[in-house]
Amino acid sequence: MKKIRIQCALLTALSFLMGLSQFIIVGILNNLSNSFHTSIDHVGVLVTLFAIVYAIMTPIINLSVGHAPLYKVLIILFSIFAIGNMLTAVANNFNILLLSRLLTALASGPSMSIAITLAAAITPPQKRSWIVSWVFSGFSIASVFGVPIGTWISDNLNWRFLFWIIFILSIILIAILYRLLPHNLRQKKDMVFSGS
Repeated sequence: MKKIRIQCALLTALSFLMGLSQFIIVGILNNLSNSFHTSIDHVGVLVTLFAIVYAIMTPIINLSVGHAPLYKVLIILFSIFAIGNMLTAVANNFNILLLSRLLTALASGPSMSIAITLAAAITPPQKRSWIVSWVFSGFSIASVFGVPIGTWISDNLNWRFLFWIIFILSIILIAILYRLLPHNLRQKKDMVFSGS
């Protein structure tokens, strides 16, 4: 049970980082506007396009997973998420910034779904709803704290620093998840989990 708690804590951290990357943009629109010499309305497109890509691509990618090992899909998607945040940190023009946010959106939705699926698969039935709610709470906590924390760091340090932190933490998390997540879980069409 201790290993399961560690795995679920890692999945919760993953959902927190995804939520932080998504919600933090709202608090730094002014800083992004100044950095890229464009209007706040123009920068606000980042939020809109993120939501559109997130909503459209999440079910498409989830349906495309097929019988691939869930840990492998999660590692690939979360690596794309990490790269997207690195690109945000180094973006020197608005087009690269836009591309970086689209990559992040592309990976965030399916990663969140798979994290919840894995949490449900590795947890005993009597504790399943509690553990799944904890994993999902990472995203919710990020929505509450992401904007004020992001705004404070952006105003007092630099908005790019935020995304370097998310990138570094994501890489560390990927390495740990690769070692600790079960490698034999796949998702069948009827949503029943199976080992290989």
